[in-house]
Amino acid sequence: MDKSGIPKRKKFKVPRPDSNVSTSHKWTVIVLLLSFILSVFFSFITSAAMQSITIFFAFILLLVIIAVNILFDMVGTAVQSAEEKPFHSLASRKVPGARESISVIRHAPQLANMCCDVIGDIAGIISGATTALIVTELVAMFELKGMLPSLILTGLVGALTIGGKAMSKGISMQNGNSIVFIVGKMMYFFRHLKKH
Repeated sequence: MDKSGIPKRKKFKVPRPDSNVSTSHKWTVIVLLLSFILSVFFSFITSAAMQSITIFFAFILLLVIIAVNILFDMVGTAVQSAEEKPFHSLASRKVPGARESISVIRHAPQLANMCCDVIGDIAGIISGATTALIVTELVAMFELKGMLPSLILTGLVGALTIGGKAMSKGISMQNGNSIVFIVGKMMYFFRHLKKH
């Protein structure tokens, strides 16, 4: 009890979780440089592509960018929610992709950052630029005036992206191991493809 007669509260410390996840402070610098390079590169490619395609294909490109954003967000969330233990028995039986899946889980912070933040933000920037170019084309084609076309299309892109990510979060958290195993199998396939 303190001087006022009120019993002192006990301080509770929450233990850190047991984890095989590796972290690196160099990763921040790598992500910074990679984000800059990829943002410039893909923005340039998208702008160049938009100059030579029709408005219909521009909409298709925009939907593809949104889908890529949602897909990588799903993978990033799955990597964080997956458990390493089930893959050890698969790895001991030499199941293709099991060892790669363990590696994916052990590098969860980096991969989640790459998928959710780097690729997600770059896709957001590109979809924004693509939306602006589509609006410009629509305004020129149909002689539209005011901010309404821009507001409607920007709202639709935002709704599709945020709604898609919200839906994918639940799926990826419930099926984290399965999604990571698919990523592991793909890594196994590409790794063995290089050897041949």
